[in-house]
Amino acid sequence: MNGKKVRLYDSIDSLPIERFHVYNRMLLLDAGIGSDITDFDAHIEKVVRYVRKGDNENAAKEMENMRQNVYMILEGQNVRHMTLACLVESIDGKRCDDLSPEGLKAVLEQIGGTPLKDMTASLDEVKKKIDDELQLYFPSLFSDTKTREYYDQLKRLTVTELERIAEGDSEERRAKAEQLRESLILFTSPRVFTGTDGVEVQHDKEYETMCLMITKETGRDAKRMTVLEYYNAYEYLSRKAKETQKRQNKGR
Repeated sequence: MNGKKVRLYDSIDSLPIERFHVYNRMLLLDAGIGSDITDFDAHIEKVVRYVRKGDNENAAKEMENMRQNVYMILEGQNVRHMTLACLVESIDGKRCDDLSPEGLKAVLEQIGGTPLKDMTASLDEVKKKIDDELQLYFPSLFSDTKTREYYDQLKRLTVTELERIAEGDSEERRAKAEQLRESLILFTSPRVFTGTDGVEVQHDKEYETMCLMITKETGRDAKRMTVLEYYNAYEYLSRKAKETQKRQNKGR
């Protein structure tokens, strides 16, 4: 990337959990707020549709997220690229261990000359590999049901549009296509990213709580674990808690 040799973490048995936590926070921000003018346009589309439905609460949330999106665009903060920066292990042999916003920006400055399509392709490739491994090792924790539901609706919309082309348009087909399109656009409800109850704050608090529990029960520093070790410990503690609960229920 940008004439430099860049090594990326691409497996859960080597990816540190602390880095994975920051990576997931960036994914949350990118999904809910976005990074560029395309995301700004998507926010407007959602606001219009929520207003038409009379859903003022979600329209207001979407407006707030759009405001943050505009701020990020003006400040040149591309969260999608920051997500990629989280996975950079080293550049030209020099390790990149600073996961602070400044550290991630420093990484981006070094690889910033890379074409955007290449950076996006690299992120998508590595993200898919990590997601596939998580679903393989921990299917109960990383179920892909929501994604399958989304693509099922997308397939239905595609079939409807093809029918309009092949068999002729009609008011019924137009209405069906618009209904499916709106369902896809509003597939996920907007979440709040500001304040003490915001997604970012809750994401960090839940992670810290889980790290405390794992460290207490296993005697190992959870924050020094890999993703594989961390979720193995999580599953072990979950099974242990269920078994304890069963014994208590039988003893009553």
